[in-house]
Amino acid sequence: MAFTGFRVVCGYAGSYRRDKSQAILGKVVWSEAPASGVTTTNGAPADSDAYGQPMFRLRSAADAYVSIGTAPNANAEPRIFVPANTDYDVFAGGGEKVQWVAA
Repeated sequence: MAFTGFRVVCGYAGSYRRDKSQAILGKVVWSEAPASGVTTTNGAPADSDAYGQPMFRLRSAADAYVSIGTAPNANAEPRIFVPANTDYDVFAGGGEKVQWVAA
C-alpha cells in the first residue's frame, strides 16, 4: 500500500551511549499521523542525559509546510518546507508539537 498523508515520529537523536553525536533517530518515544491543520497530541520529551536531544522525523506524501513549537501554526511563518516523500529531521525542545498543511 502506498504511503499517504503525513507522519511524525518523535524520538531522541543518537543512541544510549556516552557519545551522543550520532546523526540517527535513536529511541522512539511516539508517532502520530495528524490531519492537515491539526496539531499533534503529543509533545517532544525533555532533553535526556542518557538519550540526548529530542527530535522529530517528518515525512509527507505531498509537499507540505510544517510548524514546530508549543503552539504551532503551519499557515504562518516561521515554518519549514518539507518536500514530498523525503524524511526531514528537526531537533525539538521539550513540549514542542508539530502542525502541517499542504504546500
